[in-house]
Order: sequence, then structure tokens, then C-alpha cells
Amino acid sequence: MDRNQINITSKRMTEARAALIMDYPFFGYLSLRLQLACAPCGTACTDGERLIFDPEFEKELKTDQEMQFVILHEILHCALGHCTRRGSRSAKLFNIACDTVVNSTILEMWGLDTFPVAGSEPVHLAPNGEEGRNYSAEEVYDMLLKQESQPSCRDRPGSQKTPGKTAASPSPLDNHDIWDAIQDSTVISNTWNRNILEASEQCSGQNGPAEMPPVIRKIMDKLLKASKADWKQILHDFLQFDTFDYTFSPPDRRFSGEDFILPAFNIDEEQGAASGLWVCIDTSGSISDQQLAEVLAEVQDAMRQAGLTGTVSFFDTTVSDPVPFTTEEEFREIIPQGGGGTDFDIIFEYLRENIYPELPRAILIFTDGYVLSWPREEDAMGVPVLWLIKNDCNTDVPWGILAVLD
Repeated sequence: MDRNQINITSKRMTEARAALIMDYPFFGYLSLRLQLACAPCGTACTDGERLIFDPEFEKELKTDQEMQFVILHEILHCALGHCTRRGSRSAKLFNIACDTVVNSTILEMWGLDTFPVAGSEPVHLAPNGEEGRNYSAEEVYDMLLKQESQPSCRDRPGSQKTPGKTAASPSPLDNHDIWDAIQDSTVISNTWNRNILEASEQCSGQNGPAEMPPVIRKIMDKLLKASKADWKQILHDFLQFDTFDYTFSPPDRRFSGEDFILPAFNIDEEQGAASGLWVCIDTSGSISDQQLAEVLAEVQDAMRQAGLTGTVSFFDTTVSDPVPFTTEEEFREIIPQGGGGTDFDIIFEYLRENIYPELPRAILIFTDGYVLSWPREEDAMGVPVLWLIKNDCNTDVPWGILAVLD
């Protein structure tokens, strides 16, 4: 890619994002959660972590408003969870369905019936002729699937297709192939759920809530109601991404280039149980005997429900050596240790100095969340971390996945 054009594209992306922050604070805040990048992807795309533009496509966007439309398009894909919801559905039809919902939502925000981008009108009507924003991506997908299975209305005498009722090809706004390479789908989903709640809180004194489309407001209401979800279900969902593994041999050639390379994506479908976990239980002075007993009971329940096995350590300002357990009997024989202050750093120091390179599949940390400082995410050495915190603590963990113990 031409370096000068990359600089031009980066500048336009930054300026468009700054304009969103001023005009639409809620979405401007969400845009800051995406790292700006350039890649020869054909149009634009996102993997939930990056906002990627092809410099050649950027040249087709003649106005700043077109640039904003595409950025909003990618943000909404992330906020609505489209990047991780396709499952076994047809990629072609699901891509169209997602774009239909997103584009229609943006048009409603802007009070427009249509808006050409890069010389084309983005698809925004569902197959029944109604606006896509009135449906979920899955509902639009089902309409498209049903429509595809029926004979074309042009094949029936005296009939004519209604313009805009169907989409023959995906919107030219973005490329969804990168969604197939998302490794930690649960982490991405939970991160964006948290981003939505934080954006609403940050923009509460501005026009954030007013600008929030109904589809986003529904998500936020659902998130608030689900804030005390069963942690064992969160554990189950959290571990699903671990059946997928990145490898850099060979690279994914769909997005290769001198400026941007993605790893290949391999799948291992054999692991299913919650095995190989390192369970770290807070036994500091702020944890009562009753609370500790409840946590130990929760772990045993997870052993029954999710097949939880691995090793367990207890920590305060020190961490005990991990003790393996595979049965409830073995777990009950383990004696808790502790009673001092709380220090999360020592968990990851132990990980680096005593466990590496045989790292656990994931780390579960049971705690009350009362700590002066948090460790750095890089200290986890790439091991996924699930923080399980009591529901009477208002602590917001800075990284990893949070589950609330009720």
C-alpha cells in the first residue's frame, strides 16, 4: 500500500472520529474503543478490536459524512454483536442481514430515507419491504433464507420485483471475512457489553441517551437486568473460545500485506469440559469464614455442573502452591490458607516464575475486589482471566471478564 495514501486515510479516520465525539458522544466514545488501522481489505472491516480501512476504498468516500457513515456502520456491528453471532448460518445471507439492520439504524439516527455511500445506496430494507432496524439480524436472515428458497417473482407471469425489497449482494461498505478469524468471541462480546454501559454512563450529561437508537437501548436494558447472571453460565461461555486457537503458520492470506497480517485460524473441537484451570481464592482478612465457605461450595458446584478440574491456590499477600483436584473429595481435603491483605500481583508473579511455560488454560480468581491496585493485563501472559467478585462490591475490573457472585 502507498504510504502517503495510508497517512491520508489515517488522518481522515481520526478527523471523522473526532467529529463523532462532538456530534454523537455515545458513538464517539465507542469509536475510541477501536484501534485505527489500514489494510488491503477491499473496503472497511472490524474484528471488534480494530477499525480497519482500505486506503483505496477511502478514496471513494467523497464527503466527511460518508466517512462517518462507514465508521458508525462498523461500530454498530460491534455493539450489536454481529461479529460473533453468525454461527453455522450462511455467511453471504447473514452479512446482508447484519448490514440491513445497521444501515437502517444509521438512517434513522440521521433522519434520512436513504444516503449514498461510495456511489451506492446501502441496503437497509428487509425482504418484506420494512426497515431493517425493526428486526434483529437473525430475523432478517430468516426472511432472506426463505426468499432464496422460493422461485424468483420475475419467473411468475405478471409479477415484478419491488425495488429495495431484497439484496442481491452484500453492501459494498465493508468486508466481514475477518469475523471468521475472531478467536476470543466471548471476550469480544463481553468487552462490547461493558463498552455500551460505560459509554452510556460517560455521556449521561450530554445527548448520549437521546442519540441512542432503540436497538442499542434494548441491549443496554438487557445488560442491566443480566448484571447478576449465574457465574457458572458465564464460565461455560467464557471457555468456549478456548476451543479455537491461533497459529502463525500459515498466515491468513485474505488479509496479508506488508502493513497488516492476521494469523491463521485453527479449530480444536475436542476440548469441552472446564479442565486445566487454575482457581485462585482470596483468603485475605476482608473475607469472612462464611464467604469463604460459600466460595468453596460454588467451586464444588462448578465441578458437578461444568466438570471443573485443575489446581487451586489461596492468596492474600502471598499465594500458595497450586494443589491439583479432579474430584470433589480431593477438593474438600484442600485446606485454605491466608488472612492478610490482598495482592493480585503475586498471582501473576507466581505464574511467571513457577508455572511458565506450562500455563493453565484459564485463571479463575474468586475475590471480594477490595484491592489498592490491579495488575497489568500483560502480566497474565495471554492466559484468559475470569474475575468472580461478590455482588456487594462496586469494583469494576480493568481487564479480563467479570462475573458477579450473587
